[in-house]
Amino acid sequence: MDTDRQIYEQALGWVREAGSLILKRMEQTIHIQVKKNHADLVTVVDREVEAFFVNNIQQYYADHNILGEENIGNRLSDSPYLWIIDPIDGTTNFINRKKDFAISVALCNGDQGIFGIVYDVMADHFYCAFHGEGAFLNENKLGPLKSSSIETELLVVNAPRQNLLEMSRWEPLHILTGKARGVRSYGATTIELCDVMTGMLGGYVQAEVNAWDYAACRIILEEIGGKFTDLQGNEINRVYKGGLVAAGSPLHEEIIRALNK
Repeated sequence: MDTDRQIYEQALGWVREAGSLILKRMEQTIHIQVKKNHADLVTVVDREVEAFFVNNIQQYYADHNILGEENIGNRLSDSPYLWIIDPIDGTTNFINRKKDFAISVALCNGDQGIFGIVYDVMADHFYCAFHGEGAFLNENKLGPLKSSSIETELLVVNAPRQNLLEMSRWEPLHILTGKARGVRSYGATTIELCDVMTGMLGGYVQAEVNAWDYAACRIILEEIGGKFTDLQGNEINRVYKGGLVAAGSPLHEEIIRALNK
């Protein structure tokens, strides 16, 4: 049986292969399908990349659980191991901008994150961490998160785009945007959280997020002092879906206080 370290090294190779596959497919016509609405899109490349990971996992680790965004091979078993995969986070960026998208792969054992890998394909940036060994951007070790107050930080604050009546539900998020030095939104959770890792952004606040969007980034950020909770500051499990706050302390606590006055 492979050790967790061996699985990690193998997964790094898979992610590199998947990145090459995406670059190759970008030279061809990309077929697009609408999921829930005109802004919720999927391409054949998303599905092909997820199938690539699923086939490899099933070949080498047939008993492992899989949770992927496109539900290509999602499965539940008695194994404590769970792979959480987003083949292309930021599909709309992939389609419209040809950048600012990433592959995201995480492996957990129960509620313990073992490793996280995020690959910004167009920038050729590997963000990765193996539990207990720190976090890296390519070969460079990332230092501990440093943050000050909301007023001196750039934040990601993502609230739903809805009618005015519905937007009133998210008033605390809109108020938070006025407290920050500035707000940025890139259309890809992974890219936004990677900028938190490198200190270009102070924190991340999202009204609704899925596990595959943040799972790998969470493992990486926790290695350098990042904290992940729901919007009320409660702890979340590895497959949590809902509102999310991610930042280093004490900024995380300040954001939670601002959202829950």
